[in-house]
Amino acid sequence: MPIKIIVVVLCLLMTPGCTGKHLTMLDDNTLSLDGCSPLPNCISSTTWVLYNKTSPFELLIPSEEAWPKIKEVVANIPRTEIVEENDVYIHAKCRSRIFQFVDNLELLLNPDQDKISVRSSSMIAIFDFGVNRWRIYKLRKQLEEMKIIKE
Repeated sequence: MPIKIIVVVLCLLMTPGCTGKHLTMLDDNTLSLDGCSPLPNCISSTTWVLYNKTSPFELLIPSEEAWPKIKEVVANIPRTEIVEENDVYIHAKCRSRIFQFVDNLELLLNPDQDKISVRSSSMIAIFDFGVNRWRIYKLRKQLEEMKIIKE
């Protein structure tokens, strides 16, 4: 019985780190997306955790042309709502179909490098059954087909 309580408490302590946005201002006044904790509920192009890592999106077209198209694609993902956006950042909430779990989807444009950092993470679940990785994969494939990012 005490082990169950310890597990529940640990889970509750670990999950708040996955909530909200994960945008950080670095010392040189540039923005960066946080990586992932070593839990299997997140995928990021900026993480040090190998099994949570993906590559950033590399633009094929100028960022001024690409960014509005990317916003439109994100806005059209089923059960997704963009909650914050500007010229370099998109933060969206994605809901699962059946249980209505909420995940964060974040994209950060680095126009100087023609790259977009990506991050998708569960807000409350420790295991996401690959949903966040699949979301980034589908977004990547759609943007590649539209000739917005490199394959």
